[in-house]
Amino acid sequence: MSVSNEAELVAYIEQAKADAIHAFETLSSNGTLSASRTFHITHRIPDTDHLLGIRFPGGLARDQSPKITLGSFAESSSLVLHEKRLQADTLIHAHTSFLSGWSLAHKPFPILYVAAARHLLAREIPNHLERTRTPLEVISERLDKHPELAPPPALLESNGGANFWGKGIIKTSELILFIEEAARYQAVAEQIGGAQVYTPGALELQWKRTGLLEKSYAYQG
Repeated sequence: MSVSNEAELVAYIEQAKADAIHAFETLSSNGTLSASRTFHITHRIPDTDHLLGIRFPGGLARDQSPKITLGSFAESSSLVLHEKRLQADTLIHAHTSFLSGWSLAHKPFPILYVAAARHLLAREIPNHLERTRTPLEVISERLDKHPELAPPPALLESNGGANFWGKGIIKTSELILFIEEAARYQAVAEQIGGAQVYTPGALELQWKRTGLLEKSYAYQG
């Protein structure tokens, strides 16, 4: 959707708010979000300098209506969305129960669950251990050092939740659902010997189903 005047901007923000509420309520009700229901969205409105903020109160707030803000993308220079190689317009900070366990353990999260893997070329989510550095610095450095690896869809926040990014509020929220589900089932698998790596050809089959197979040829590992 293009935004060329004030009326279109208002309509765009209303739709984004509706998408955000749907995502928040769905992820809360199905157990993807942790008990605190931390879920904060930053979205760059396409082809504009507008940076939309949608922040839910979470916790025990009786009114879970989000607070809406509108800022400048150019003035938010440390925002991870400025990393063009991520090809993302949406950043969501969220706390999810099982993935947060990897944040606390200071370990990267390996993606070993096909329901998540078929939508992602990246094979792991790194952990942001140097919290004195911005996520933008950490991700840009990783992309510089490892151009042979697909850009990760998120960055674990050591001892906390995670920052996720993607295209659009709904699609990025759906990635959170898949990634947290992977963390949940991989935690279950730890009780019976641990999650195993994919058998030969399994990833290629999954990527073929979602149209990512050809893109995978550009990366190794």
